[in-house]
Amino acid sequence: MGNNQPYTDQELLQLTANGDRQAFNAILEKFWIKVYTQSLTWLKSTEDAQEITQDVFVDVWLQKYKLPEVNNLSAWLSAITRNKILSALRKPRLRGEDTEKLLAASGYEADQSLLLKESSRILNNGIDLLPPTRKKVFLMSRWEQKSYDEIAREMNISRNGVKDHIVRALNFLREYLAKNSENATISLLTISTFFEKMF
Repeated sequence: MGNNQPYTDQELLQLTANGDRQAFNAILEKFWIKVYTQSLTWLKSTEDAQEITQDVFVDVWLQKYKLPEVNNLSAWLSAITRNKILSALRKPRLRGEDTEKLLAASGYEADQSLLLKESSRILNNGIDLLPPTRKKVFLMSRWEQKSYDEIAREMNISRNGVKDHIVRALNFLREYLAKNSENATISLLTISTFFEKMF
C-alpha cells in the first residue's frame, strides 16, 4: 500500500493475500469492532469476545491465500465469527495461553492483540460513563440486538425517546473514543463501522 487513497475491500483482500501487512491492518481497523460486537452479543463476556475476535483475524492472516475468492468481506467475517461463537458455546473457551500460541504461530504481532484489548477496554469504559437509562437503552440495542419498538415497550418510553438515547450515546462514544485513544486505529471512521446499525 503505497498511497493515501482509500482501498476497496477487494483491493485490501488482494493485497493481504500477497502478504501486505498494511492492507491486513486496514482490514483489522475497519472490521474488528464489528467482529467484537457480534461476539460479545452472544458470549456476554468481554474476555471471551476478545479471544474470538483475535482468533478471527488470526484466521484471516493464516488463510490469506483464500482471500481473492471472497466476494463480500463483511459477510465472510461474520460467518467466521458465527462459527467460532457456536464452537465456543459448545465447549469450554480457549485458555489465554492457547490464544497466544495461535497468535505466535500465525505471525500475528503481539501489539495487534494488545490493541484489541485496549480498544475494547476504552469502548466499555465509555459505555459505563453513559447515564443509567441511556446505557441500558444502548446495551439493549447493541448488545441484545433489540429493536427500537421492543426497547420502547420494555422501558415504557416512546420510540422517539429510544432513538434520542441511541443518538446521544453514539455521539458521546464517538467523542470519548476519539479523545481517549492514542492509536489511529480507534478513529471516527473505524468506530462508524460499529455504529452503522440503525433501525
